[in-house]
Amino acid sequence: MPGETESKAGPCPVPETPAPPPGRGGSRHGGDGTGSANGPYGATAEEVPGGPGGKELPTGTCGTDAAPPGRQLRKANGTGEGIAGPGSKVRRGGQPAPGSAASRSLWATRALLVLTAAIWGGTFAAGKSASEGAGPLSSAMWRFILAALVLTPQCALSKGGLHPKRLAPSTWGLLALSGLTGLVLYNFFFIKGLSMTGAGRGSVIVTVNPVFIYLGAVLFFGERLTLARLLGMGLAMTGTLVVVSGGSLGAFLEGSFNPGDLVMLACVFCWATHSLLGKLVVGRLTPLAANTWTTLAAVAMLVPLVAASGEPLGAFRDFSAETWASLAFLGILGTALGFTLFYRGILALGPHKAGIFISLVPFFGLLSGALVHGETVTGAVMAGLALSLAGVAIVQKF
Repeated sequence: MPGETESKAGPCPVPETPAPPPGRGGSRHGGDGTGSANGPYGATAEEVPGGPGGKELPTGTCGTDAAPPGRQLRKANGTGEGIAGPGSKVRRGGQPAPGSAASRSLWATRALLVLTAAIWGGTFAAGKSASEGAGPLSSAMWRFILAALVLTPQCALSKGGLHPKRLAPSTWGLLALSGLTGLVLYNFFFIKGLSMTGAGRGSVIVTVNPVFIYLGAVLFFGERLTLARLLGMGLAMTGTLVVVSGGSLGAFLEGSFNPGDLVMLACVFCWATHSLLGKLVVGRLTPLAANTWTTLAAVAMLVPLVAASGEPLGAFRDFSAETWASLAFLGILGTALGFTLFYRGILALGPHKAGIFISLVPFFGLLSGALVHGETVTGAVMAGLALSLAGVAIVQKF
């Protein structure tokens, strides 16, 4: 991963950066030294989780609850970007100079997040195909079993190892809760919703994910609420309403809408919760370890849930080749690769800026739905997508 370095104590996904001089992004609250812009989350706290305002983290061992010896995490211009290694050229305010190694590393991170959005866009078509050959809980269970088969040996062979040392009990609790919200519940609603609505429609509905993440930041992390952001959230929600109602508000009020669209909205709440928990988890573990343990937690929860639900555990014997291919896409690409890349993006850019790339998922979701399932992209879907993206852009900018 670009920008990663290692210490003698083990692998560390935190890019090393020298402390900036006073007055150049080195204050406790950001580049302007005021800390009044956006609060402790989002634009003024997009550095790696572990301390508001770019504070130094305690020293310790990489991959545990503490940061490695002698390493500091600081913002650049209040954005969390521009984290550079020793000797990197850094412009005034902490931004990396164009063409420098740090600048190339950031662009590489952004490119990987675009790849993540493309993979996740494809999961809507794959999820719909999986829902046709397996139940929602069984699909989710096999998705994460396949992901765990890839992630567990990879994590065990990494220098950090499978079992990180000196993790606080609270971190294990956060990992379990993250697995429950972002993997178990999200994927149940994801598969269930896609069995009732189109893949393209579902991908547009989840466009409002960043808005709900921001709302959670306001409620739980002290993010400042502004009029511009309220306008952005209103636009995003209007876009979702246009998609859910098919462009007819009267039909929506009369109940003539697809209930699967409402199930997809449940995914939004689950993913927002998972992303906010990710702010607390990433930084205590490497992205690979965080993804591995949340996946294992999901498997541990899903096996008894499937057994209790009435979906037979042995149903996999009757899965078609198409169902297995869809589950493999969901597990190996959508989970093992996609979640690891997203966690790395949070580590490098912060949750707010990494989250904006989710806005690209609907484009790839609409494309995959049209190519795989022959779905028609209606004018209402495109109008809703445009409104949702405009709302998300306003929330991110202001």
